[in-house]
Amino acid sequence: METEPKTRSSRRKIAVSEKVLEALKMHHERQGQISLRAGEKWHEQSLVFCNRYGRYLFPEVVLDQFHALLAKAGLPKMRFHDLRHTMATILLESDVHPKKVQERLGHSTIAITMDTYSHVLPSMHQDVARKLDDILGD
Repeated sequence: METEPKTRSSRRKIAVSEKVLEALKMHHERQGQISLRAGEKWHEQSLVFCNRYGRYLFPEVVLDQFHALLAKAGLPKMRFHDLRHTMATILLESDVHPKKVQERLGHSTIAITMDTYSHVLPSMHQDVARKLDDILGD
């Protein structure tokens, strides 16, 4: 089922890495082969991720497959939404400017981003102190 995004900032363009772009191209090729096998049963809806007939995926099926992949990788069970949280945390810990993280997440204000990810800030404060030592020198 398609619905409109929650907010205006939810509809946005984001840059994707070359690795992601390559993976999406490979996925698109595989999907083309699947559509040929499905023949007349295929329903073209221009979905990036769909079932073997081109129709919407059931959320519970996606979640089951996600949990199976996590288990296979030896990772703990988590919500699908936690991937978004993990990405934001990794970006902030990697010194990506919080404003860029805000824009990528589609938060309406930087305050929402910083309040949500404030747990990352203590390590960032230590990094700031080390950088100040470097700047000030002896």
